[in-house]
Amino acid sequence: MTLDELKSKSYRVLLYDLEEQYSSTISQLNHDPAKNTHAYNNLALAYFESGDFDNAIVNFNLSVERDPDNAVAFVNRGDLHQKWGKQDLADGDYSCAIELVPTNATYWRCRAYLRKECGRIAEALSDFQKALELEPRFEATMREIATLKELLRGV
Repeated sequence: MTLDELKSKSYRVLLYDLEEQYSSTISQLNHDPAKNTHAYNNLALAYFESGDFDNAIVNFNLSVERDPDNAVAFVNRGDLHQKWGKQDLADGDYSCAIELVPTNATYWRCRAYLRKECGRIAEALSDFQKALELEPRFEATMREIATLKELLRGV
């Protein structure tokens, strides 16, 4: 992936097999004085994937600061907050992404999984149902809905 590609699009996940590739991405983007929201997001992802969560959060914050309409950066930052156990911050970031792009089923599922993890079953079910409306054939979502309905019947 070229530096221009990394600066022009925000990625949800950077797919690299080797740690050296994350290091290369970090090096390329850190030495670029003209970083934009996408570059900061991708830099944050590289840090996140390499386990450097402190630098990841700094760069996710910079990405959101540069462009508060970058839904991908909100979801990625939400993933980091969730990993850190900061569920309220994660929920807020996922909600921002949904507000920005309400037609993205992945964003609805991210928030649904978080809410399920937090025991907020009815809210998780509602989010999964919205995701299913957007992607009616996504089997994992159908299974989650069935599971959550069973949980609610047992409550």
